[in-house]
Amino acid sequence: MKKLLLFLSLFSVAQVATAQTFTLRLMSYNILNYRNSTNDCNGNSNSAGAKETALDTIIKNVSPHLIVFNEIGASANNAQYLLNNALNTGGVSSWATANYTNNSFSSLTNVVAYNSDYLEILSQDVITQDLGGSALVRVVDVVRFYYKDPLLNAQSDTLTFTVLGAHFKAGNGTTNSSKRNLMAKAVIDYADNECKDDNLFLLGDYNMYSSSESAYQTLIGGQTFRFEDPINTSGNWNNNGSFASVHTQSTRSSSSNSCFSAGGLDDRFDQILCSEAVVEGDDQMVFVPNTYFAVGNDGNHFNSSINSGTNYSVSSTVLSALYSLSDHLPVIADFDVDMQGLSTDEFKIPALPNPMRQPFEFGGYTNNYSLTLVAMDGRVVFRKAVNEHKILQQLPTGVYTALWTKKGFTKASKLMVW
Repeated sequence: MKKLLLFLSLFSVAQVATAQTFTLRLMSYNILNYRNSTNDCNGNSNSAGAKETALDTIIKNVSPHLIVFNEIGASANNAQYLLNNALNTGGVSSWATANYTNNSFSSLTNVVAYNSDYLEILSQDVITQDLGGSALVRVVDVVRFYYKDPLLNAQSDTLTFTVLGAHFKAGNGTTNSSKRNLMAKAVIDYADNECKDDNLFLLGDYNMYSSSESAYQTLIGGQTFRFEDPINTSGNWNNNGSFASVHTQSTRSSSSNSCFSAGGLDDRFDQILCSEAVVEGDDQMVFVPNTYFAVGNDGNHFNSSINSGTNYSVSSTVLSALYSLSDHLPVIADFDVDMQGLSTDEFKIPALPNPMRQPFEFGGYTNNYSLTLVAMDGRVVFRKAVNEHKILQQLPTGVYTALWTKKGFTKASKLMVW
């Protein structure tokens, strides 16, 4: 009887609550040589003031909570210009940026901006070298955030996630694609060995023409960690009308302004990829279907300017701002964040081999769970705590009750052990 009571107490749900969610909107945007002067892009052809006015219009209409900007001129002051002139305007004062990063030679870098009403930075890092120790063409920013859950008092109890911001090498040919792959390998190595979060995002200008390119395959085909495309849209994107709805470059088919690339929408350069945990909703964060968009792309402007004819995907004011600001379109996607833990209905048992062959080492996203295995006679035969790496071994072959616990909730499943 005591063993039966122990089993029942383990099986019971620790608490009952109704989960609430907050929808977090991420945005990736290449804003084309912002405050970086070149022969083609200068104060006359690419006015910083005009870009800031256009960006202010776009941000107020799209309402993101976090933005990775690419092609920012290499000066720490430029993030402050973005804040003062495009983000914290019209009475808004909540936008902030991560610390400035760059290597010693690139004229362009990234800026990671976030709404501090909802997010705060836990830590920041930067990837500067490939796996061979050589400098990457541009740095990759790594920023770890936590969500300011209004239902919680302790920072340690709320959701954390990591954002990587990257601008891969542009151009056709094996030399450029090889440089992109060097950056992709460095990103995957960092995700494998350095990242503390299962919720992981890669935002930026990939400059990749096809999902079969080696760099893209490195990102999505890792043996341990791998990114996933939340809209599962692989293929040969370049100049392919089948992918018209996801193209992000170029906003114009022709231009007398040599700063802006022409050719119309025909490339899917800008993307948001995320970890499998985000797609599956394993750790308090999940992709919201039908929220991934290239803003200003209505799917009907393949190889043409976004303002050619009719385009009702955004207002005419926003469309004009998108056209004038950059030759890229921003990409957005929404992710639901669980506030104050999970409900029993939303609790997901980890997808693991069943039958499970011994020895079996628990790791990865199972670190977020504690596990108790109970034999059919009610004996507890195995325990694993949260964040404990443990190997299951030397148990008699048979069927056990697996009790998975996370954030105070418990669910049971049958597990066959070999």
